[in-house]
Amino acid sequence: MAVTASLTLTSAADDLLSDALALSTSTSLTKAGTATAVEHTTGLARKVVKSTAKGTVSGQVTLYTADDFAAIAYLYVKNTASTAGHKIYIYDDSTSGDPIQFQLDAGDFAFIPMHGDKTYMAYSPGGNDPTVEWMVIGADQ
Repeated sequence: MAVTASLTLTSAADDLLSDALALSTSTSLTKAGTATAVEHTTGLARKVVKSTAKGTVSGQVTLYTADDFAAIAYLYVKNTASTAGHKIYIYDDSTSGDPIQFQLDAGDFAFIPMHGDKTYMAYSPGGNDPTVEWMVIGADQ
């Protein structure tokens, strides 16, 4: 199974910028240092995020566990909430201090190449129980 990631961004004039914008890019995802396509995914999953703080295991969602995939793995993650302010925070649970890596507001998504030695977890500080959707794509260990 070959995996190709595509990203398209568009903006009309007077929307975000003074001129119209249309960017499009695509790439074939490959195993690190090779031309061989990545072959494994965790499958698409969705789960309600109940935890309101990092470090509280109950209600947090584990998106990726360190070393499940060989580096580089790719994380697709989306906050499926439709109400602005219903944020999901993603943090690195394997580093001292559990640093926040990024946040997703309602409807936001990310596609991130990540180093395989970190565990990524999600929580929602607002306590409004948003649903996170995610999938990891990469070379299996």
